[in-house]
Amino acid sequence: MKFRSLLLSLLAFVFFACPDKDDEIPQGSLNVEATIDGQDWRASGNSRITNVGGFTVFAIGAGATDRSSIALTLDAERTGNFDLSGKAIWTTADQLVHNATSGTVNITSIEGDKVSGTFAFKASPMTGNGPEVTIANGKFTDITIMR
Repeated sequence: MKFRSLLLSLLAFVFFACPDKDDEIPQGSLNVEATIDGQDWRASGNSRITNVGGFTVFAIGAGATDRSSIALTLDAERTGNFDLSGKAIWTTADQLVHNATSGTVNITSIEGDKVSGTFAFKASPMTGNGPEVTIANGKFTDITIMR
C-alpha cells in the first residue's frame, strides 16, 4: 500500500512539474488558494485523469510564479472525501518537497471538464529534516481536467 501511495504521489509530481520562474500566470487564472503556515498562497491549477497500471490516477496540481506548488493525487474520479496521507505534496519556492502526513480533500463538483473542491493537510519534509508544514483553507475552483 505504501508503494502505491508513493507511486501516485510521484506521478502527480511529474504531471505538475514546477514552471520556470520566468513563466507568467495569465491574469484571472489563479484558481487555487490556501493558507500555508499562516501565509496566503495563490496559484494556477490544472488536473489530469489517467490510467496507470490498472489504477485510476486523478491528479490535481497548482503552481505559483515563485515555483512553489501543491499536488494532490486521488485514486478515483468522483465527488466526495479522500484521505491525503502520502498522497499530497507541497513544494516550496526553494524546491524543498514535503509529503502529506495527514489531511483530506473534498471534491465538491465534477462537471464536464471542470473540478472544484477544498483541501487541508499537514506535510513533513521528504528528507526528514525540518518542521512540519500546515496547509489550511485550501480551495480550487473550476480547474480544467485533461484526459
